[in-house]
Amino acid sequence: MITRISITFGTKAVLETVIKKYPDRQMLLLDTSEKGDQLALLDVSGQPSVFASPVHYDIKLHRGTAEWRGFFNFMYFNNLSPEDQKTFNAKASQFVKSQPMPDGMRAVYFMKEEKNWSNNIIFSIWDSADDYLTWKRTASFTPFSYFTGPLNNFHAASYHQVNG
Repeated sequence: MITRISITFGTKAVLETVIKKYPDRQMLLLDTSEKGDQLALLDVSGQPSVFASPVHYDIKLHRGTAEWRGFFNFMYFNNLSPEDQKTFNAKASQFVKSQPMPDGMRAVYFMKEEKNWSNNIIFSIWDSADDYLTWKRTASFTPFSYFTGPLNNFHAASYHQVNG
């Protein structure tokens, strides 16, 4: 299992140049829009980053497939108080380790931002965006609901893989 994921952002031309320069790396070109103007490059090789401006995530827990395809979602829970951090860690650990995986979820990763361990990331891979949206309305998502408010600096980013 890999212990780190790195991500960087840029234009399609720049990110494709990086992919071509490092063909031995497992990298995913991801997009948030239909227009192709909000791109991210995800290095899932687990090797030291080759990106000029990377963000590194240390993987604390993982469950599910190692197949890198589908709908990708990052939920960021940043700068939690020490009390909320303990609660969040417990809820995230329980979800990843022992809760049944929601329908359509292929994989889930509980990660910490390398430079700021009070920044927590739940990274999930789904069969479809609809599966992810359905999960957010179920009891399985409830443990995270408290942390999704603006007081906890919550935000999410969803991506699809760019083909070709």
